[in-house]
Amino acid sequence: MNTVRGIVIDRAPSGKPLYAHIDLRKYSRELASFFSEKGIELEPVKLSSKMKRSLKQAQKGEVSEGDIENFWNV
Repeated sequence: MNTVRGIVIDRAPSGKPLYAHIDLRKYSRELASFFSEKGIELEPVKLSSKMKRSLKQAQKGEVSEGDIENFWNV
């Protein structure tokens, strides 16, 4: 069986394929017509301003590790 990067097949205990997980970052162009026929539209995720700010802080390394003992004392 050929191995394709970006596609993972889940099988039942009997060996029959059940699900296919496809990396859409790699194969969205090839699958666009299939998805449009099924009524699925691939739209980019709209990030809120808080999420954008959090992502920028994480990229800069401005993250802090939480402490389970002091969870309620933020």
